[in-house]
Amino acid sequence: MPIGIVTNPRSKKNLRNPGNIRRLMDLEAEDVLVRATSDLSELPDVIDEFLDAGCEAWIADGGDGTLHWLLNVAGDKLKKEGRWDGVSPFPIPLSPANGGTAGFVAKKLGIKGPSDLFAQSLIDDMRAGKTLKTQPVKTLHFSGTKVDGGEFDQLGFAAALGGIGERFFEQYYAEPNPNKWTIIYVTMRAALGHLASFVPVGGIGWLDRLKDYGRRMLEGTNAIVTVDDQQFHYDTFQGLYAGAIDVDLGTIALFSYASDPDKMHYVAGALDRIECTWKWFFLVLGRPVPGGTWHELPGINMSVIPQGGQTVTPVIDGEFADTLTTIHVKPGPLVYAAMPSSK
Repeated sequence: MPIGIVTNPRSKKNLRNPGNIRRLMDLEAEDVLVRATSDLSELPDVIDEFLDAGCEAWIADGGDGTLHWLLNVAGDKLKKEGRWDGVSPFPIPLSPANGGTAGFVAKKLGIKGPSDLFAQSLIDDMRAGKTLKTQPVKTLHFSGTKVDGGEFDQLGFAAALGGIGERFFEQYYAEPNPNKWTIIYVTMRAALGHLASFVPVGGIGWLDRLKDYGRRMLEGTNAIVTVDDQQFHYDTFQGLYAGAIDVDLGTIALFSYASDPDKMHYVAGALDRIECTWKWFFLVLGRPVPGGTWHELPGINMSVIPQGGQTVTPVIDGEFADTLTTIHVKPGPLVYAAMPSSK
């Protein structure tokens, strides 16, 4: 039962710790394939290798983004070859290694420690002839229309569909080394920019730039938003989120309604200009936002249809998707993660 490992040298975790790549490459053996992909275009050839070798468990090292692309690129290939219907559970166990700028799936599964030690545990189980232990993970299926009229179709685990979340990730990933301090920097700069917008003074370069930053971050998305049969009648939404998995980060709990195996966690929230001065800190800290115009609820389907010529560029599993004129979300197929027998 060979194991395939794909690692992304360009992921933030591996740029910070290049020794992780070397330790993973050292696991290469007759029954273990380890491949490093620096560009998405390299992934189809790696997937071909894994399939040809009969790898019965795949490990993604690089965070939720690496897992996201492994699932989607492999899924597209398997569907085109008639080896998967796209609805039943994904046919190959996929496991995320710990770490990554976005690593919610690994945290949900309780995967901790260095990537090579996690991989080695699975390799040891395989070589000992143990039955593969797996744990199911829910996914979301995203579909929509691109600005050029083409169809958008992806699977994922969590997404910011527009509003503050989309803008936040734009600024977060624009920094050279995004980390927890970057979250504070982006948050405080946006808050100061928003407060500065109340100052009736213009023509000062740095102040105008600060105002533009705050305005851009908190302006929201003008859209028609529906969750199941409920339409939310607000012109502009600061909060548009979807999560298939609940994650407890110790001090922050995210997407708690997704703990129901039959439901997703959806967020549709609107904040007026005054509320944005303080309520959005709840959002950044992963806390429930108070007030009657912020809705977090369990559901099956969500749709976001931008209005007034606006578009959305969803951030799915920490990866920017295409720019869209509509997006629809529903439950996707289960993915089974291979887990060491000791867990």
